Amino acid sequence: MIEPRYSTLQSLFADRVFRIPAYQRFYSWHSKQREDLFSDITKLAKSGTDQHHFMATVVCHKTSEVKPIGASQYRLYDVVDGQQRLTTLILILKCIELQLPSDSEDRRELAKILVKRDGQLILLQTNNANEHLFNKYIRDGKLAVKGEIQTQSDRNLVRAMEECRVFVDTWDQKGGMVGLMQLLLHRLGFVVYDTEDSRIIYTLLKFLTAGVSLSTGLIRLRAS
Repeated sequence: MIEPRYSTLQSLFADRVFRIPAYQRFYSWHSKQREDLFSDITKLAKSGTDQHHFMATVVCHKTSEVKPIGASQYRLYDVVDGQQRLTTLILILKCIELQLPSDSEDRRELAKILVKRDGQLILLQTNNANEHLFNKYIRDGKLAVKGEIQTQSDRNLVRAMEECRVFVDTWDQKGGMVGLMQLLLHRLGFVVYDTEDSRIIYTLLKFLTAGVSLSTGLIRLRAS
């Protein structure tokens, strides 16, 4: 049985790093899904400062792998469901980092969330053919050049980076970049399911592959 918990991005990112397993599809969101996310964020900014917005359910397999960085340790979690939204939000956070002043403490703090202090361990490891494009952007803030874009998946990922950058560049809500950073980290809510039982993961994958809603699958798992 796996029990849900409510989490913001700040707490979700605190002591873990994520990996997209090899069996997962590539990043597949298109402009419409990203525009819907941008709209939700904008609406939340215009609401009361104590309000949260429920984003999605995130299901993770808690692996036995621990990544030590200095005195810190980060548990590696495989993302079973929720990778599209997580990937897009991480891209937005990177765009915010690039917009903040280079000597800003907020920029340094955000950079530490996205790339751990060894400079190699990235918050989200994609483990697929366009991993190098994603890593290059999250580590160095550099978009892929023409010769690096080989596939439709590459083009879609780079388009996501560009659209997230435009969204952040044109953000005009009160609080500016710091306000947007705070909103994303502290006011977006997720229902998170973590499990160490690989058998549950396989069952969930069958539900997802068959098109069964994730909530239905989780209800069945809790009842079994």
